[in-house]
Amino acid sequence: MSGMDALRSDAAKLLRDGAVKMVVGYRARGDQRVPAFLTDPDKADALTYDADCKQNLAAYLRKPEVRRHLPLAIVAPPNVCRSLVLLAAESQLVDGEVKVLAVGNGQYHGVLDVAGVAALLKEKYPDLAPSEELVRKIGELAAMSPERRGAFWMEQFERCTRCYACRAACPGCYCTRCIVEKNVPQWISTAAAPHGNYAWNIIRAFHLAGRCTLCGACEAACPQGLPLMLLNVRVAQDVEEEFGAKAGYDPAAKPVIGSWSPDDDDEYMR
Repeated sequence: MSGMDALRSDAAKLLRDGAVKMVVGYRARGDQRVPAFLTDPDKADALTYDADCKQNLAAYLRKPEVRRHLPLAIVAPPNVCRSLVLLAAESQLVDGEVKVLAVGNGQYHGVLDVAGVAALLKEKYPDLAPSEELVRKIGELAAMSPERRGAFWMEQFERCTRCYACRAACPGCYCTRCIVEKNVPQWISTAAAPHGNYAWNIIRAFHLAGRCTLCGACEAACPQGLPLMLLNVRVAQDVEEEFGAKAGYDPAAKPVIGSWSPDDDDEYMR
């Protein structure tokens, strides 16, 4: 049995046995890959997975219309697996709510729980890394003067229409009410104008510091093609360098932002 056949068989069995109420996965629509929400085991053959499956399905786990179908199963490549581990670490998932149909590197790894996913990541995907091209571009930005780098990002963010597709695509953006929706006081302008755009994109990146699993769903969702992963990866690099932390590998990990240790480096204080 091929990996895809095994995935479909497991999805159908989970539904048929009543182990889950829904399977969240991907299906083909022409040459596109779109989310599939299956409750009928006889339709499990619609499931597919390949490199064109860009959406991070873990983002759906915060939606009430999906949560009412808990427990559910979710098709998850490595970066989505990292998102599930992160959500567990942040108490957004409870044991038993989600079963994971884990895929990656052309393989199907079977039905796992969150602890099993964490073990799989550490064993087979410990060094998930951005592309060499992306790392090269980050290096070019780092070599710029602060003024040139600021001008580069201002030029990019001027194209932002504040549609918040990036926020909708990100499983880490699960606040019930986002800071951009608060207007008493108003911290960030809601207008699609340079100052508010810059503030929104920078603040969002920092809210994900130590939390971004580098799935790339935000950049893939952006209708303006903003290079959001340049920012996300750079912040993740700094977090790993300064704190030795990589998001989404330990369901018991404490958040980098929001936790404190007496051993933290305090040399920055004068």
